[in-house]
Formats: sequence, C-alpha cells, structure tokens
Amino acid sequence: MPEWLNALNPLHHTTSDNYTHFWQILFSTMLEGFWGRFFAFVFLLLSFWFGVRRRNVMVGIALFAISLVITIGSPLLHVVGLLW
Repeated sequence: MPEWLNALNPLHHTTSDNYTHFWQILFSTMLEGFWGRFFAFVFLLLSFWFGVRRRNVMVGIALFAISLVITIGSPLLHVVGLLW
C-alpha cells in the first residue's frame, strides 16, 4: 500500500479502541437529539443550495452524504450494539 494512503488511515495514528470510543462519544452526544437534527437539516439545506442553486453537483452530493451519515449513523450504531 502506498505511504500516502497509510497516512490517511486513522488506525495508523491511534489504537482501534480509541478510534471506536471517539465515534461512540461523537454519535452519543453531538449527533443525537437536537444537535443531530440541526446539523442534518443544515447539511441538507446546503446540499440543495449547492446542488440546485449553485449547480455544483459534487459538493451537493457530498453534503447530502454527510447529512445521511448524521441521520442514519446513530440509529445504525444502536442496532449494531456499538452505541450504549
């Protein structure tokens, strides 16, 4: 594997337990409840703004994907059992 690709791997810099703990804390505190809905709504509005109004489809798709991760991430982690 190329060296630059290894530099992008977060598990190259930290342990897998710390990495999992980071995502658990992020989804259990910031991306759930009011703030999760708020961020998902803002990213959804931005995706439509950039995708339709500014005609920058790639940025619109990226922002829509971020909105989906915020919306689906926490319930998915609950179902899998990774979030307490």
